[in-house]
Amino acid sequence: MSQKFDRQGVLLLRLPNWVGDAVMASPVLVNLLASYEGIALIGRPHVLGLFQGLPALKGLFSLPPGRRNLILLARKIKGRFKCGLLLPNSFSSALLFFLARVKFRAGYVADGRRLLLTHPVKKPYRCLHQRDYYLKLLEALGFETPFKSLRLFLPEEAIKRAESFLTELPPPRAIIAPGAAFGPAKCWPLYRYRALAYHLRRKGFSIVVVGSAAEHEAGKEIAKDLARARNLCGLLDLATTAAVITKADLFVSNDSGLMHVAAALRVPQVAIFGSTDPKITGPLNPKARIIKADVSCSPCFARTCKRGYLCFEKIQVTEVLEACWQVVR
Repeated sequence: MSQKFDRQGVLLLRLPNWVGDAVMASPVLVNLLASYEGIALIGRPHVLGLFQGLPALKGLFSLPPGRRNLILLARKIKGRFKCGLLLPNSFSSALLFFLARVKFRAGYVADGRRLLLTHPVKKPYRCLHQRDYYLKLLEALGFETPFKSLRLFLPEEAIKRAESFLTELPPPRAIIAPGAAFGPAKCWPLYRYRALAYHLRRKGFSIVVVGSAAEHEAGKEIAKDLARARNLCGLLDLATTAAVITKADLFVSNDSGLMHVAAALRVPQVAIFGSTDPKITGPLNPKARIIKADVSCSPCFARTCKRGYLCFEKIQVTEVLEACWQVVR
């Protein structure tokens, strides 16, 4: 890079698309606040809600689907920002900043977009946790990164809405998130989540199941016939779901976006891993306990499995329960 990345005015930051990645990128936002008078964010609508309360926030721009809508967004922000940082590695994210005439455009060299960047950064060679992968980008641009902890910046309205869903579910509360957008190779079997909920309920926990509309039927199965249990899958936006998680005494999930939300909120949690690697996407939470079976084929990073999901079959309900007691003591 022949020119130093500018540090004046308001920075335009393109957030990652996936919830977990966006949460793991949150230390980037905090570190950048030390160098800019404000930050404007571009991202998927549901992800933006997690950062709506960010200090010195100068704008939220929802990323619409489709190439034509990308051009319309570029016109909307054209000429408004001098500096832009790209956390996703996609060509389209760099094209957006180029069309919007962002003068300084920084990001990792990937997806054939090098010529669209004024400050291209080579991707790290060694395997890093995703949080550190994003921080390395800042460091390559000359920024200091003393802040490492995950953070969310939830709007007050979401926190108020969350209270209304928990009025008949007194603490202690166990929140279960049985889904994972990546695929079934990330999902511990539903019948075991059901058994886990039953045992937690017997120990006095209220049960709350959270997730997207895709997990609604799974949530219904987990919560059915249990007193002080509620299925909220598909009923809440992401920011309100995060606010509900702040009220948890225990959080149990697969490796998912909500797992990272719970980690950022420092909730006692148990994270169940299958095809993925905790060294790369594990919960960065001192109150977390990771459960992963010792099988030769994992981590394979596959979405589905032809071998019968051995990595999950070896993880019994009793093992997860024991981990739950360890984190809530």
